[in-house]
Amino acid sequence: MLINAGGVLFPVSRSALQLIKRRYIAVLLLCFPDALPRDEGGQFYLEVSPAYFEAFLDGLTLYETNRTDTVQLPASKASDPAYNEYHALFMRTLSPFQALPQKGSGAVTPNLDGTACDGKDKAIADVVEESLGELERLMKRLTRGREELSGFFSAMQPFMKGQDDGDVEVLSLEVLGKKVSMLKRTLQRLGSDHPLLTRFSNTPPCWGDRRVRQTPTRHFVNTVDFARRIGGTMPAGQFVRPPAMEESECGLFKEDLMMYGLSYSYSPPVDLPAGNEWIIKSADEWVAVLNMIHTSICKPSLVFKSSSDGFKYKAFLDKVAGKSGLPFAIKHHTRRFGCFVDGPLTPPQDPTKTSGICRVPIFFFSLPTIGPPLSGAYERTTKIELPSESQVVEVAGTSGVVKSDKGEPRGNVAIARGGAGGVLWLGYGDLGPAADLSRCQQWMAKKHLPAGYTGGYTGEDHGILAEYLNFTCSELEVWHVETGSRGCRSKAAAAHPAVGGRPRKRWSFMSCLPLRGGK
Repeated sequence: MLINAGGVLFPVSRSALQLIKRRYIAVLLLCFPDALPRDEGGQFYLEVSPAYFEAFLDGLTLYETNRTDTVQLPASKASDPAYNEYHALFMRTLSPFQALPQKGSGAVTPNLDGTACDGKDKAIADVVEESLGELERLMKRLTRGREELSGFFSAMQPFMKGQDDGDVEVLSLEVLGKKVSMLKRTLQRLGSDHPLLTRFSNTPPCWGDRRVRQTPTRHFVNTVDFARRIGGTMPAGQFVRPPAMEESECGLFKEDLMMYGLSYSYSPPVDLPAGNEWIIKSADEWVAVLNMIHTSICKPSLVFKSSSDGFKYKAFLDKVAGKSGLPFAIKHHTRRFGCFVDGPLTPPQDPTKTSGICRVPIFFFSLPTIGPPLSGAYERTTKIELPSESQVVEVAGTSGVVKSDKGEPRGNVAIARGGAGGVLWLGYGDLGPAADLSRCQQWMAKKHLPAGYTGGYTGEDHGILAEYLNFTCSELEVWHVETGSRGCRSKAAAAHPAVGGRPRKRWSFMSCLPLRGGK
């Protein structure tokens, strides 16, 4: 089959797609090709970066020929949002639907008079209960299957025609002989008078010249793809990053983005209600922290803030228990720092016990100080990575306590306490948990501190991100982001920080099913 990906025509092997048949991209192209828009030549059109699609097909070829174990991006592309955001989306998996096992030959079926067909003395109530149990299990599986399909169609909706959607006309321009295409519908989401829409449009108001001459090809192609992603192809609520550019080229690229009505710098990627003091204050700080998470993520949502929820441990657990992808932000006087825990904080069922040591990805970050004294751990927002053995968490029950390596009772939560890399204790006390979570301890082994550290040291020559080793924080915030293949669960698209936008329409997967088979 032939696919027009963003203006470039690619041959796609159906047999190769069959090897990844449960990945979103394969389900879309194999099962619902007629749901895709078509270009002026009648070819299927996929609203995606042609550079990414070429890299994907290269990875698929390597996988098909058994040269790699997965369909993956090359290392040179894996950290570029223009590639990895599409890849994280298209490589999500649609789980198979498993039917209930068939009844065995010994199953009992009642007669109309209530006796069993096989002559066994079994009450009809037991048979009815068994049947209802099977029906309940079937309904649960059907519900899960429906949710899986709804998730697939919701994520793939920007690439499909839809039965009640807007204009899916494919608009194209030429840049140094290279064709660049985009759906009119996607451009319209940027705004009815957006410069890119008038640049691509073939009806007034539009530019008379269909060729781009004053913008470098690489800049224009990256501008179009950035607009494509923030215009709706990425899942609702996802934090969309600009493409990776050489540092020497960023200034010129920003100028070209501004010329086409886009911005490389963000307004805050989270909605911060007025009237509150926030630990991570600026758009640049948020972007710096979120860029430390090297995978596709949703925009953060606040789950706990001590100034409104209090410092009590139970209130904290009620908000964060079971959630994965948690940026912690802590303020102590003028010092601000935090950590990212990409795993669940799950308390034990027995409130007097602990969760035990759980291995999860963790890193710390330091933010610049606010107000005098200006000396802090780092002058800029800085990521602090830990060795793998230190990346563990342990959570106590509401009546339990996490102990030190020497078996001494210490606190409610211990983050990164494995090995000797460092630790963050919440609810720290020398003789057991403190009265609330505000009492903390934090230190970091000197050898793990990145260059540029200007903070103090403990007696054991460990660096500290607060003003003191043991301290009482004035504010604690916990945010939540969904990362990687879990995708974003938001049901309505938030406007991207760089441009205004309209919420994405709710998508019904049933509306697309008749499209299969060429109708």
